[in-house]
Amino acid sequence: MLNTLLRDSDVMSMAHGLELRMPLIDHQLADKLLALPGAWKLYRNVPKPLLVGALKGTLPNEIVHRKKQGFTLPFERWLRENLRAEIEAAVPKIGRGPLGSLFNYDSVVQVWDDFLNQRASWPHIWSLICAGAVV
Repeated sequence: MLNTLLRDSDVMSMAHGLELRMPLIDHQLADKLLALPGAWKLYRNVPKPLLVGALKGTLPNEIVHRKKQGFTLPFERWLRENLRAEIEAAVPKIGRGPLGSLFNYDSVVQVWDDFLNQRASWPHIWSLICAGAVV
């Protein structure tokens, strides 16, 4: 959680001027919950039954029983749009970064071209940018 969910939540909330708190991340609460019997934490088809029970009467059934939803940061859009100029400027410099001797310039350019033409997903170019540390 520390390196992904908390960081992403913090960055995204600050980017939009939101104050965000993580109330259930408390070591004393975690200690108490871990001491409870497992059967109390798993109850039929109710997700997070202790939390749902604590909020009984305040959460509508359509919220309690809806399908689980994920959240993904829009890295692909950012790389194609907002960060495109920075990435295009960085791609030729990757071979000059701290790990430059590990990269073949033509291959790096090919990965960027593949990403732009939807033949490669965003993690391919992002990992090169991060490893090259040149943005």
